[in-house]
Amino acid sequence: MYHPGIKGDQNHGHGIQPMEHRGVILLEDPDLAYYDHTGYASNQGRPTTVTMMSQSSHPVDYSSDSRFFQHRTPGVVPKAPPTVASTDTAATGYGALRPGGPVPLFSKHYVGYLLTWLLIGFFDGGIPALVYPLFGVYLHLEDYQGNAVLALINFAWNFKFIFSFLTDCVPMNRYRRKPYLYFGWIILFGFMLSVMFRGQVDPYMLNGEVVNPNAEADGPRYVVPLIAISFARILVVVPSEGMMVEYAHREGEMIRGRTQTITMIVRSIGQAAGILLVALGCNGPEYGGSFDQSIPLQILFAVWTVLCVAGVVVTWFLVPESQMPTSAQPIRSQMLRVWRIIQQRSTWQIMLFGFFQNAAMSLQFHQKDSFYRLRLSSDTRALNLADAVAMLGTIIGAFLMKQYWTNSSWRKVMLWSFCATVVIGLPIETLTTFKMLPHQSLYLVKDLFVAVGTALIILTRELVIIEITDPGHEATTYGFITTVHYLGKPFVTMLSNLFASDSTDLKKDSEETQWKSATYMWIVFLVRIIVMLAIVRLVPRQKRHALEVKLLGNPSLIVPLVLFLCVVLVFLVVVTSSFLAVIKDTSCLKIAGGRGC
Repeated sequence: MYHPGIKGDQNHGHGIQPMEHRGVILLEDPDLAYYDHTGYASNQGRPTTVTMMSQSSHPVDYSSDSRFFQHRTPGVVPKAPPTVASTDTAATGYGALRPGGPVPLFSKHYVGYLLTWLLIGFFDGGIPALVYPLFGVYLHLEDYQGNAVLALINFAWNFKFIFSFLTDCVPMNRYRRKPYLYFGWIILFGFMLSVMFRGQVDPYMLNGEVVNPNAEADGPRYVVPLIAISFARILVVVPSEGMMVEYAHREGEMIRGRTQTITMIVRSIGQAAGILLVALGCNGPEYGGSFDQSIPLQILFAVWTVLCVAGVVVTWFLVPESQMPTSAQPIRSQMLRVWRIIQQRSTWQIMLFGFFQNAAMSLQFHQKDSFYRLRLSSDTRALNLADAVAMLGTIIGAFLMKQYWTNSSWRKVMLWSFCATVVIGLPIETLTTFKMLPHQSLYLVKDLFVAVGTALIILTRELVIIEITDPGHEATTYGFITTVHYLGKPFVTMLSNLFASDSTDLKKDSEETQWKSATYMWIVFLVRIIVMLAIVRLVPRQKRHALEVKLLGNPSLIVPLVLFLCVVLVFLVVVTSSFLAVIKDTSCLKIAGGRGC
């Protein structure tokens, strides 16, 4: 059997010698092709060939330089562990970060995992899609107020790390994932039910006539429940992310990333379905749509309530989880361990990259929904259908990553994807700003291809997190890093409020307004290019490089501490500006995106 520090006599099969301890050894390609991390063995005879990842047979080297047999009992050949992995474990199991073999996600035993992500996607798509029809048209909020509402609805993502830490370090009855899924679905069910039975206010305008001039004051009536709903959604997302990292760690190096790409595809399908529900259901005259009538908000929230019940059922019957062998460790020791993870160079590098990359890509040079309506003559349905088209682009991007680019250079994938978004997006945006676009379908095509490139960038960024995450702290590491990433978006949303055009300015459609919008647009694209070129080297080149940075990079105390203080400061500013923007008496403040009181 394999034993660290023991080396057998390869030529004669007897005698052992203690090996000199040399610290961490980074395995090169030939080593990983032969290395079996499971340690399972049988009493079969030695083979004369070994199956490599190319599925061809190669002669086995029995010399003293053959590393394959240096850590083996002579005469004993390893065999695959009794798991649900494919029969050819030599091609899929080597280089895995935890034992067990690749997870068959589409099998009956694990299909609950995918169904959970499908339901998560449905809420992730439907609730943000409701923001513009409800707040921008039905309640007639200004663009900067709509930006603030969207930031508040995603408010809970800023606390994602706390819930991620709990699901890893505070198990319930020795379960780390399923109890939090139950809590999330039940709380979400309660708030959906409360909104469903809440009375619906009159719209600002109906059939071209203003029927409720004070509709804007009713904004907090819907914002507050949606904020609470976002916290419940987080309780469902964080244990699901922990399971995703666990399953990804069971994959061999050559196929690792398959779980994450499939998860993104399933989640995007759910998002597209949620967007379509809002697009077709909220398309009556009160929402600025073309249908004669719309689905009442009570019915819409009733559908979401039923889906919450479906989430509980899926968790109960279809989500597998084994109990932990021991109870939780003291919180203080767990927090110290997390702090050591944050100090690692590989962790804070990808945190910095994700924050600046997400912030740069989230910069807005116009309020998208108002721009669509006034430049492309689109109604609410067309706006949401455009978002569904973007989800299709995300699905395509995830599929391409899974099939072709999982083992390509991460830096090159990011740079080429970013270049594609700029080359395709800049000309179409310029033509649209000056009302020179031949047909509005070109704008939808642009959204599709830009979504493909953006999905590749996001997936590549998150593949790095999988490689540097420690077993036992899957959700915590993934959650903390992505929390910093997400914080970039509301931060630039607050900055965008300072430049967001008033609805009346866009309606004038003067030459001055066009040139002003175009100038902002060109500046934003230039900022994106500069930021991406400046930070791309923070991303490891590939999985081996990520492991090398993790093991050999010197831990730092100053950088994580400064980063933590900056994150807290940005968080406080974002939360304050977002709350001020949706309150009528303070929405005029410049920090809230107004013109000044």
